[in-house]
Amino acid sequence: MDKKVHKAKLKAKRKEEILTASMEIFAKYGYHETDVEEIARLAGLGKGTVYRYFKSKEKLFLSTLEWGLITLRDQILEAWSKVDNCVDKVKIALVTYLQFFEKNRDFYRVLVQERIWTEVKSCTHEWKERHLSHIHHLVKILKEGIEKGNFKKVDPESAAFALLGITNSLLYKWLTAEKRYSINKEISIIQEIFFEGVLKNPQNTASGGKKKKGD
Repeated sequence: MDKKVHKAKLKAKRKEEILTASMEIFAKYGYHETDVEEIARLAGLGKGTVYRYFKSKEKLFLSTLEWGLITLRDQILEAWSKVDNCVDKVKIALVTYLQFFEKNRDFYRVLVQERIWTEVKSCTHEWKERHLSHIHHLVKILKEGIEKGNFKKVDPESAAFALLGITNSLLYKWLTAEKRYSINKEISIIQEIFFEGVLKNPQNTASGGKKKKGD
Protein backbone atom coordinates (compact mmCIF):
# COMPACT_ATOMS: atom_id res chain seq x y z
CA MET A 1 0.00 0.00 0.00
CA ASP A 2 1.22 3.48 -0.88
CA LYS A 3 2.58 5.28 2.20
CA LYS A 4 0.51 8.41 1.51
CA VAL A 5 -2.69 6.39 1.21
CA HIS A 6 -1.89 4.47 4.41
CA LYS A 7 -1.14 7.73 6.24
CA ALA A 8 -4.39 9.30 5.03
CA LYS A 9 -6.41 6.27 6.16
CA LEU A 10 -4.72 6.27 9.56
CA LYS A 11 -5.42 9.98 9.95
CA ALA A 12 -9.09 9.53 9.03
CA LYS A 13 -9.39 6.59 11.44
CA ARG A 14 -7.87 8.53 14.34
CA LYS A 15 -10.04 11.54 13.62
CA GLU A 16 -13.16 9.38 13.70
CA GLU A 17 -12.02 7.76 16.96
CA ILE A 18 -11.59 11.19 18.52
CA LEU A 19 -14.97 12.41 17.29
CA THR A 20 -16.70 9.25 18.53
CA ALA A 21 -15.13 9.68 21.98
CA SER A 22 -15.88 13.41 22.07
CA MET A 23 -19.53 12.80 21.28
CA GLU A 24 -19.84 10.52 24.29
CA ILE A 25 -17.99 12.86 26.67
CA PHE A 26 -19.74 16.06 25.53
CA ALA A 27 -23.09 14.28 25.86
CA LYS A 28 -22.22 13.13 29.38
CA TYR A 29 -20.67 16.28 30.84
CA GLY A 30 -21.69 19.19 28.61
CA TYR A 31 -19.32 21.62 26.92
CA HIS A 32 -17.87 23.48 29.92
CA GLU A 33 -17.39 20.41 32.12
CA THR A 34 -15.74 18.34 29.41
CA ASP A 35 -12.00 17.73 29.75
CA VAL A 36 -10.14 17.04 26.50
CA GLU A 37 -7.89 14.67 28.41
CA GLU A 38 -10.93 12.51 29.16
CA ILE A 39 -11.76 12.42 25.44
CA ALA A 40 -8.17 11.44 24.65
CA ARG A 41 -8.26 8.66 27.26
CA LEU A 42 -11.49 7.25 25.85
CA ALA A 43 -10.08 7.37 22.33
CA GLY A 44 -6.92 5.63 23.48
CA LEU A 45 -4.72 8.55 22.43
CA GLY A 46 -2.59 11.18 24.08
CA LYS A 47 -3.99 14.64 24.76
CA GLY A 48 -1.36 16.14 22.46
CA THR A 49 -2.54 13.90 19.62
CA VAL A 50 -6.09 15.21 20.00
CA TYR A 51 -4.82 18.80 19.80
CA ARG A 52 -2.88 17.95 16.63
CA TYR A 53 -6.20 17.13 14.98
CA PHE A 54 -8.27 19.84 16.67
CA LYS A 55 -6.63 23.06 17.82
CA SER A 56 -9.00 23.68 20.75
CA LYS A 57 -11.91 22.20 22.67
CA GLU A 58 -14.18 24.60 20.83
CA LYS A 59 -12.98 23.34 17.44
CA LEU A 60 -13.44 19.76 18.62
CA PHE A 61 -16.96 20.48 19.83
CA LEU A 62 -17.96 22.15 16.56
CA SER A 63 -16.37 19.35 14.54
CA THR A 64 -18.33 16.80 16.58
CA LEU A 65 -21.59 18.61 15.85
CA GLU A 66 -20.69 19.03 12.19
CA TRP A 67 -19.74 15.38 11.85
CA GLY A 68 -23.07 14.23 13.26
CA LEU A 69 -25.21 16.73 11.34
CA ILE A 70 -23.52 16.07 8.01
CA THR A 71 -23.89 12.31 8.51
CA LEU A 72 -27.60 12.78 9.29
CA ARG A 73 -28.12 15.09 6.31
CA ASP A 74 -26.36 12.71 3.92
CA GLN A 75 -28.43 9.74 5.10
CA ILE A 76 -31.67 11.68 4.60
CA LEU A 77 -30.62 12.88 1.13
CA GLU A 78 -29.66 9.33 0.17
CA ALA A 79 -33.04 8.06 1.36
CA TRP A 80 -34.83 10.78 -0.62
CA SER A 81 -32.99 9.79 -3.79
CA LYS A 82 -34.77 6.43 -3.70
CA VAL A 83 -38.34 7.82 -3.84
CA ASP A 84 -40.15 10.37 -6.01
CA ASN A 85 -43.48 10.96 -4.27
CA CYS A 86 -43.52 13.92 -1.85
CA VAL A 87 -45.51 12.02 0.78
CA ASP A 88 -43.09 9.10 0.64
CA LYS A 89 -40.16 11.51 0.94
CA VAL A 90 -41.56 12.97 4.16
CA LYS A 91 -42.20 9.49 5.56
CA ILE A 92 -38.76 8.13 4.67
CA ALA A 93 -37.10 11.25 6.10
CA LEU A 94 -38.91 10.64 9.38
CA VAL A 95 -37.80 7.00 9.51
CA THR A 96 -34.20 7.89 8.62
CA TYR A 97 -34.10 10.69 11.20
CA LEU A 98 -35.37 8.53 14.05
CA GLN A 99 -33.23 5.52 13.20
CA PHE A 100 -30.15 7.74 13.00
CA PHE A 101 -30.66 8.90 16.58
CA GLU A 102 -31.50 5.40 17.76
CA LYS A 103 -27.98 4.45 16.64
CA ASN A 104 -26.45 7.72 17.92
CA ARG A 105 -28.08 8.39 21.29
CA ASP A 106 -25.11 10.43 22.54
CA PHE A 107 -25.31 12.80 19.59
CA TYR A 108 -28.95 13.54 20.36
CA ARG A 109 -28.04 14.30 23.97
CA VAL A 110 -25.58 16.91 22.71
CA LEU A 111 -28.17 18.49 20.40
CA VAL A 112 -30.90 18.76 23.04
CA GLN A 113 -28.61 20.70 25.35
CA GLU A 114 -29.73 24.01 23.77
CA ARG A 115 -27.65 25.92 26.30
CA ILE A 116 -24.52 24.52 24.68
CA TRP A 117 -25.20 26.33 21.42
CA THR A 118 -24.77 29.67 23.15
CA GLU A 119 -21.70 28.63 25.14
CA VAL A 120 -19.53 28.45 22.05
CA LYS A 121 -18.95 31.75 20.26
CA SER A 122 -18.55 30.07 16.87
CA CYS A 123 -22.08 28.62 17.07
CA THR A 124 -23.57 31.56 15.20
CA HIS A 125 -27.01 31.63 13.66
CA GLU A 126 -25.43 31.24 10.21
CA TRP A 127 -23.47 28.18 11.33
CA LYS A 128 -26.56 26.47 12.69
CA GLU A 129 -28.61 27.28 9.61
CA ARG A 130 -25.92 25.95 7.30
CA HIS A 131 -25.69 22.64 9.10
CA LEU A 132 -29.43 22.11 9.55
CA SER A 133 -29.98 22.12 5.80
CA HIS A 134 -32.14 18.97 5.91
CA ILE A 135 -34.91 21.15 7.38
CA HIS A 136 -34.72 23.49 4.40
CA HIS A 137 -34.91 20.50 2.07
CA LEU A 138 -38.02 19.32 3.93
CA VAL A 139 -39.63 22.74 3.46
CA LYS A 140 -39.05 22.47 -0.30
CA ILE A 141 -40.59 18.99 -0.40
CA LEU A 142 -43.66 20.14 1.54
CA LYS A 143 -44.00 23.17 -0.75
CA GLU A 144 -43.81 20.89 -3.79
CA GLY A 145 -46.39 18.58 -2.25
CA ILE A 146 -48.73 21.50 -1.64
CA GLU A 147 -48.38 22.65 -5.25
CA LYS A 148 -49.09 19.12 -6.48
CA GLY A 149 -52.12 18.78 -4.22
CA ASN A 150 -50.62 16.13 -1.95
CA PHE A 151 -50.85 18.37 1.13
CA LYS A 152 -53.22 21.06 2.37
CA LYS A 153 -52.39 24.69 1.66
CA VAL A 154 -50.46 25.50 4.82
CA ASP A 155 -47.21 27.34 5.40
CA PRO A 156 -44.55 24.76 4.45
CA GLU A 157 -41.94 26.14 6.85
CA SER A 158 -44.35 26.02 9.78
CA ALA A 159 -45.38 22.49 8.78
CA ALA A 160 -41.73 21.39 8.62
CA PHE A 161 -40.97 22.76 12.08
CA ALA A 162 -44.22 21.29 13.43
CA LEU A 163 -43.16 17.85 12.20
CA LEU A 164 -39.70 18.36 13.66
CA GLY A 165 -41.23 19.43 16.98
CA ILE A 166 -43.48 16.37 17.22
CA THR A 167 -40.61 14.10 16.21
CA ASN A 168 -38.12 15.55 18.70
CA SER A 169 -40.67 15.43 21.51
CA LEU A 170 -41.29 11.72 21.02
CA LEU A 171 -37.57 11.20 20.49
CA TYR A 172 -36.95 12.80 23.89
CA LYS A 173 -39.67 10.60 25.41
CA TRP A 174 -37.92 7.54 23.96
CA LEU A 175 -34.50 8.69 25.18
CA THR A 176 -35.65 9.26 28.76
CA ALA A 177 -37.85 6.15 29.05
CA GLU A 178 -37.09 3.89 32.02
CA LYS A 179 -37.16 0.82 29.80
CA ARG A 180 -35.49 0.79 26.39
CA TYR A 181 -37.67 0.09 23.36
CA SER A 182 -37.31 0.48 19.60
CA ILE A 183 -37.85 4.00 18.28
CA ASN A 184 -39.81 2.41 15.42
CA LYS A 185 -42.75 2.23 17.84
CA GLU A 186 -43.11 6.00 17.60
CA ILE A 187 -42.96 6.24 13.80
CA SER A 188 -46.59 5.28 13.14
CA ILE A 189 -47.77 7.66 15.89
CA ILE A 190 -45.88 10.61 14.40
CA GLN A 191 -47.13 9.80 10.90
CA GLU A 192 -50.72 9.53 12.11
CA ILE A 193 -50.57 12.84 14.00
CA PHE A 194 -48.88 14.72 11.15
CA PHE A 195 -50.79 13.29 8.20
CA GLU A 196 -54.18 12.64 9.78
CA GLY A 197 -54.35 14.69 12.98
CA VAL A 198 -55.73 13.50 16.30
CA LEU A 199 -59.39 14.39 15.82
CA LYS A 200 -61.70 11.46 15.20
CA ASN A 201 -64.20 13.51 13.22
CA PRO A 202 -62.44 16.72 12.14
CA GLN A 203 -65.43 17.77 9.98
CA ASN A 204 -67.55 18.10 13.12
CA THR A 205 -65.31 20.51 15.01
CA ALA A 206 -65.99 23.80 13.26
CA SER A 207 -68.61 24.70 15.86
CA GLY A 208 -66.84 22.91 18.70
CA GLY A 209 -68.97 19.77 18.62
CA LYS A 210 -71.10 17.45 16.55
CA LYS A 211 -73.40 18.89 13.94
CA LYS A 212 -77.04 19.10 14.90
CA LYS A 213 -79.67 17.33 12.87
CA GLY A 214 -81.09 19.59 10.23
CA ASP A 215 -78.00 21.81 10.00
